Amino acid sequence: MKNMTLAFGKPICVGLYTAFAVMAVQKKPLPLLTLLAMHASEYFLIGKKVAEEHGISTPEAIAQCLSFGFTWWLPIKQQW
Repeated sequence: MKNMTLAFGKPICVGLYTAFAVMAVQKKPLPLLTLLAMHASEYFLIGKKVAEEHGISTPEAIAQCLSFGFTWWLPIKQQW
């Protein structure tokens, strides 16, 4: 799972954000807003704890969660 997350997670997130941004421009913002809400809640549910345990700053952790969701913290968490 870790290798797949590293290999495919971030490109999939970028693809989703791109597709959902296009949809938002076409007056269909719900998928983009949902993705942002999910990633934001993920920071409070687990991303914050992982960042604190591994010395990652709060702004960086928030940016990583909003951008990549679990694909940034899962490999870090599995290393330990």
